[in-house]
Formats: sequence, C-alpha cells, structure tokens
Amino acid sequence: MRQRFAVMDDESGLTVGYCQDVVGLTGDIMVETYEKVIFEQFVFNEEFIRNIAKTKQSVSNLCIVILNDEEKGIGSYYYHLPESFIIHKLNYNKGNFNLELTGILETKPSPVELRLWEFLKCSQSLENNIWQGFSNEERSGWLNVTRIHSASNHFARPDKRGEVYTLDGEHIFDFTTFFIALGEAINGPGGYFGFSLDSISDCLCGSFGAVGPFTIHWKNAHYFLERFEEEWDREERSYGFSPQQYFMDLLTILVSGGVTVSFSSN
Repeated sequence: MRQRFAVMDDESGLTVGYCQDVVGLTGDIMVETYEKVIFEQFVFNEEFIRNIAKTKQSVSNLCIVILNDEEKGIGSYYYHLPESFIIHKLNYNKGNFNLELTGILETKPSPVELRLWEFLKCSQSLENNIWQGFSNEERSGWLNVTRIHSASNHFARPDKRGEVYTLDGEHIFDFTTFFIALGEAINGPGGYFGFSLDSISDCLCGSFGAVGPFTIHWKNAHYFLERFEEEWDREERSYGFSPQQYFMDLLTILVSGGVTVSFSSN
C-alpha cells in the first residue's frame, strides 16, 4: 500500500512511521487548547523500532512529512507534543492502526493548501502556469506550498549565474503572482524564489537556484501597476505604502543583489 505521509522524530531524524492520511492537520480538531491529529492507518517503521529498543523510548517533537508518488518527502509541518508519546511494545506490534495524538501545530495549512500539494506529488507531470487559473485564495496557498516545498529541498539545488529569466507581465497583477511567476521562471514549475521583499533578499544570498549576476526580462510590467492599483482601490487595503513604492523597493533589492532588470512591451 502506497503511503502518503511519514512521521519523523525531529530530534533523531528517524522516521517513526507512515500513514495514509492525517486528519486534523489544518488544526480543526481542538482538545482544550491543543490540536488533535489522527494518523490514519499508521504503521511503525521497523528501523525506528530497532533503534528505540536500544536508545529512546518516546517522542515529543514530530515532523509530519508529505510524501510524493515515489514516497519521498516534499514538505513538512512541525508538531510538538506537550507530553512525550511513550512507545510501548504493545503499540508497535499493532500493525496498521489509527494513532491519535494531541499537541501544537507550529503552522497549520488551510484545506486549500492541502489540496494543492497534490500537484507536487508527481512533479514530472507538473506544467508551467497552472496557477493562472487559480482563485486568489488558491494562488496565496500555492505560494505558501511552494515555499514549504522549497525548504524541504533547500540544499539540493545548485545556484546558477548569468541566466536570463523571462516574466510575462500579462499574468502578474499583485505581490503573489509576481513571486509565483519569478519562482517558476528560475526553478521551473512549482519553483520558489521568495514571497516578500525580505525573503527575496534571502534568496539572492544563495541556495535558492540563482545568485547574481543574472537578468530578469519583465515583459509588460505596466500590467502590475495598473491591475494592482485597481485591486488596491477595490479592496480598500491599507498596506501603509503604495504599489509604486513597493515596485521601486523591489527593484532596489534586485539590483543590489546583482540582478539586471530589463523591461519590454509587446
């Protein structure tokens, strides 16, 4: 049976076990002040059982790892147990069972985000621009999912230099779509290269697929300002700065990171 999630002991790095589904990962099952999580059809990992027989008998800090179709980790969520889960022999001889734990989820994915992980489970079939048909909520969720996915592969990507990356401005109309398009241009479908001004500064320091010098060719950049201003007025957002100021701050960060930004109109 193909497993969909792995549960790892954060302290030892060992895989505790595997399960078919995680109910409550969105934090929707509350027990007093804690989040209850149910690991459905959970089975202990034999290697972990062999190790705990010699070393530790309990776990308290877990990583809930989303697996792809090849059963490799593509993203994770941290789960802290206020009381250690004691692993008795009675537990690990059960075979498949529903493991119920109560603790604190450091981050809680929305139901939309959990659904979007399905696109990354078979990354070979992932295509460019799938996000263009998403709703605003789905785009925000997609940016967060790609950020978490990138963190799970943070040391697997060599940084390229001197490349030219093209952004199609017709599909960029706010902060979210800019960063989705940039991540995809640099790192391919489902790629990530920042979600804010601070985070893009971090990405430009290395280990995110590209470091300066490189070039961003931004076609039809005027769409960003025109559409973003329309959205700004329509939703009456109070960011404390204008889209023009954000645009200039973004360019300043890119240039200071060794990026050449060129513009063109079709």
